[in-house]
Amino acid sequence: MFSIATSKNKWIFIGISAVLVLVSVLSLVLQGFNLDTDFAGGMAVTYEINSEFNLSDVQNIVDNALGSSQSPSSVQQSGNEVIVKFGFDNSLETDEQRSDFSLEKIAAITSALQEKYGAPVEEAATEEPVAEETVAEETATEETATEETATEEAVTEEAVTEEAATEEAATEEAATEEAAATGVVLKNQDIVSPSTGKELARSAVWMSILACIAILLYVTIRFEFVSGTVAVIALIHDVLILLGLYSLLQWSVDTNFIAAVLTVLGYSINNTIVIMDRIRENTRHARKESYAQIAETSIWQTMNRSINTTITTLLTIGMVYILGVPSIKAFSLPIIIGIIVGFYSSVFVAGSLWSTWRDSAVKAKRKA
Repeated sequence: MFSIATSKNKWIFIGISAVLVLVSVLSLVLQGFNLDTDFAGGMAVTYEINSEFNLSDVQNIVDNALGSSQSPSSVQQSGNEVIVKFGFDNSLETDEQRSDFSLEKIAAITSALQEKYGAPVEEAATEEPVAEETVAEETATEETATEETATEEAVTEEAVTEEAATEEAATEEAATEEAAATGVVLKNQDIVSPSTGKELARSAVWMSILACIAILLYVTIRFEFVSGTVAVIALIHDVLILLGLYSLLQWSVDTNFIAAVLTVLGYSINNTIVIMDRIRENTRHARKESYAQIAETSIWQTMNRSINTTITTLLTIGMVYILGVPSIKAFSLPIIIGIIVGFYSSVFVAGSLWSTWRDSAVKAKRKA
């Protein structure tokens, strides 16, 4: 059986984790995150494009409309809708300046998209009802005059006019529906100020810290302080690697990412607690086994469960990522990464850290 916690292999696994955490920390310090407008502040504009389009073409159009000094943080597609997000110019200091900047950029993007995919033609159709009303009034006047001279003939003309009006109304309605289904329509625009984004980021950090503290208290009460501390170290390990990967690859960080991180915190602790529970049971019945042997036995006793749980969860969230829309993919991707890293930390790191800590405490007590 492959050894995990009872040989030099444990230092290989711990060393791999240490390198990954170090790279993550360096990336976070040196280049930070690619913050979405949810945190950095900016605009989120939703367009409805009622014609065939390619997302990469829309991306190029938006880039050109914004200018070389200002590029969008993301352009996402959901059906026939496109969500364009872009940040503010760093030189803008007041909300009024940001508002003027936003209106100018939105107008440029809207004009560029409508030039490529067409503008809605409802405005051109609004003149038709006026003309039809004038014709109707003239027709009504003529009918009134005719009615005074010949009642039967007026009734006949009125019936014909009503029939023609009905046909014209149906034609007009069809034309209006066709007009509404063409062109680019600006549906929604949301602004996020930089101060709001900073407050949201601060809240996300505090939520993560409070979650770790709550988990530490629970595991300490349920098991022991060493187990609780090891579980929290494994959680911090998972989150740091996840954050470092997003920082290293400069993937966009938005509110979906924060929700995914909190989900990973809840899921990742699951395998670790199962292993810690088995360690506690085996410690009670241990006689001459070392802590490393207890950890090794406990890890392999829960290995099948850990593998099966991880695979089934990955299959589910993997289908969500493959078949989902971009917003769902932005939420599911960090969860997939967190599940894989969480499995690694629970199986190859947590048990080894626990046994190393307990063995070191015993050696220190003997020396004392």
